[in-house]
Amino acid sequence: MKLEDVFEQTHRLPTIPKIVQELIDSFNDEGIEIGRIAQKIALDQVITAKVLRLANSVHFGATRRIGTVNEAMVVLGFNTVRTLVIASGITGAFITTPGFDRKQFWHKSLTVASDARWLASKAKLPPEMAFTCGILHSIGEMLVHVVAPDVAAKIEQHLSEGGTGASLTENGIDFDFVTAGVELVRRWNFPNTIVEALRHQNDPAGQTPPDCLSAILNLAIRLQREGKTADELQAVLADTSDALLQQARLDRGQLVEHLPELLELRGALDELVG
Repeated sequence: MKLEDVFEQTHRLPTIPKIVQELIDSFNDEGIEIGRIAQKIALDQVITAKVLRLANSVHFGATRRIGTVNEAMVVLGFNTVRTLVIASGITGAFITTPGFDRKQFWHKSLTVASDARWLASKAKLPPEMAFTCGILHSIGEMLVHVVAPDVAAKIEQHLSEGGTGASLTENGIDFDFVTAGVELVRRWNFPNTIVEALRHQNDPAGQTPPDCLSAILNLAIRLQREGKTADELQAVLADTSDALLQQARLDRGQLVEHLPELLELRGALDELVG
């Protein structure tokens, strides 16, 4: 199967609400009318409910209870609300697929997003961009499961056996989950910074020039995959190369010192994934 075959199955491709697409497009539009956007968000009750759940979580630091989209805009700022709306819209964009655990998938994605946001804050980089990368980092996995579940099973088996891109090609598949996700995100018109961070999430040093966002995403993925307790998280950081930390603009000692923050943020995730 070729990558273009995936995107030819238009009846199975995810569709996102118009307001979500408008907010994605706003990354490249400095003249966005925030008041008009807030009114449009408020018209979608499902997205509004999800946004307010996230806005009132410990992740986004609201100092008081937020009850409306306009309040969220004032208290959290446009960039944060945009991130929340995009995350909410994307999580609801995919049809249910038998045998695929959506809740587990989004819990993993949200953990990576939360960890990436925390890392970005320590690196003094835009945390919402990192959060968005985390939500999107494995979107190709869900896409292929929805469009071609038999192909998804072959890719998963290939990965579990430590296969290479060449062996995938030998099985008649010319893409993997990352490649599929990058193409979907590109078609959704996300900024190139996010597209390239996703493309290089497994090899941030291979990016030319190397970018801190892909390095942060790479480390966030490792923290989610290998670190469940404080000791395990500390072990991941101890094993992280100096080169990756330098690329991500992170200090190992500072991260270890503040690991309780990360665990607290993770502890609030369960109520946000439904």
